[in-house]
Amino acid sequence: MKTITITIQVPDGVNVAVNNGGQAQQRPFREQPDPPRPDGYCEIHDMDWKLIPAGVSKTKVDDNGNPKRFNAFWICPERGCDNKPPRDEEAPRRRSEQPVMVDISGPDLPF
Repeated sequence: MKTITITIQVPDGVNVAVNNGGQAQQRPFREQPDPPRPDGYCEIHDMDWKLIPAGVSKTKVDDNGNPKRFNAFWICPERGCDNKPPRDEEAPRRRSEQPVMVDISGPDLPF
């Protein structure tokens, strides 16, 4: 292990602090709007996704011992299910929600 000495000149009256002995600081919470309703549903339980509103954790705390805040997110409503909505356009759709293909070609169209 090497020891490196760094000398920094600071004006009188300026408070200098070391970042928790070099440990990474916790990022400040950034509140975000509720995410839009995802496409699809939980295929495992055949249930629509459920929105968990933004709030405060009952089990996790920050470095100061305060409950951690979290933004809203979508989950399967079945307790213990780890399935999450897909993040892309390939979300599964129920057969009743799949688009119906209609042939609108022909000589009778006004355009």
